[in-house]
Amino acid sequence: METQKIPLYKVRQFGEKISDTFAFVSENLKPLLKYITYFMLPVALVMGLAMNGYLNSVLHLAANGDEVSPEAMVELASSFGGIVVALFVGYPLLSAVVYGLMRVYGERENRLRGLTWAEFKPVFMPALKRSFKLLGFALLLGLLVSAVAGALVFVLGTALRVLFLAVIYIALLVVLVPISLMTPIYLFEDDITLVGALKKAMRLGFRTWGGIFAVMFVLGLIVGIVSGIISLPWSIALGAQAAFGMEEDAESFVGTTGFGFMVFLLSVLQSFVTFLCYAVPTIGLAYQYGHAAEKIDHVTVEADIDKFENL
Repeated sequence: METQKIPLYKVRQFGEKISDTFAFVSENLKPLLKYITYFMLPVALVMGLAMNGYLNSVLHLAANGDEVSPEAMVELASSFGGIVVALFVGYPLLSAVVYGLMRVYGERENRLRGLTWAEFKPVFMPALKRSFKLLGFALLLGLLVSAVAGALVFVLGTALRVLFLAVIYIALLVVLVPISLMTPIYLFEDDITLVGALKKAMRLGFRTWGGIFAVMFVLGLIVGIVSGIISLPWSIALGAQAAFGMEEDAESFVGTTGFGFMVFLLSVLQSFVTFLCYAVPTIGLAYQYGHAAEKIDHVTVEADIDKFENL
């Protein structure tokens, strides 16, 4: 017997948000794995390569002490840059894949069963463009806030600087919770602008602040535990490499190319599983947005009225 389609816009209790999130994952596990693997595995490869390069550079710098060459610093900086680029590409890409699939799920009669790339592409590509536009907007907004805060810190006295920084830190923690709704708002609502998405996120987010925080905390905790367990082999191998790999011992296995390649594969696995796991809170945030939009704006009632007027 086929289960009922999970609606996006619905007033939900906390338990329903969590259960609907995992119900969606369970029902659509194959297409989620398929498309997340297609798009996120290359990012995980770059992330794994950059992480290995960065950590190896740190180990070499620590082992050599004061004898730091410019080449080592360049390698360290380039590896760190690779991690940043992978993260900046990975988050909007994952959001576009997950929310694109959720949109198709809601609009398609067969849900995600038998979904082909030809059917998914018209939904995914606009979502990807909007996701990167959202990233650029967030970076500009972050730079603006940092510049204003930095200027104020510069003109304030020493005593006031500490108080001001503490206030800014607390304010950011409070504001970032509702701002997190910008991603589902901007990717699910085609006619909204970036500034409109920000205003709507603040309006819906502050009125459902506790729900957003609770959903993201619980799902983030679950995902953190799972990804932490998966990353244990990589952490152990990295620890062995740090402990023995720097020794000038030709017989040491951890110093061989084979062991280094194994560490690279484990880092790629760890990065990919982390991206895969964080699809879960991404889905949960979408249902939190659907809850807030329905509770405050009554979007399904307005949609029904529009349909009636058209008839």
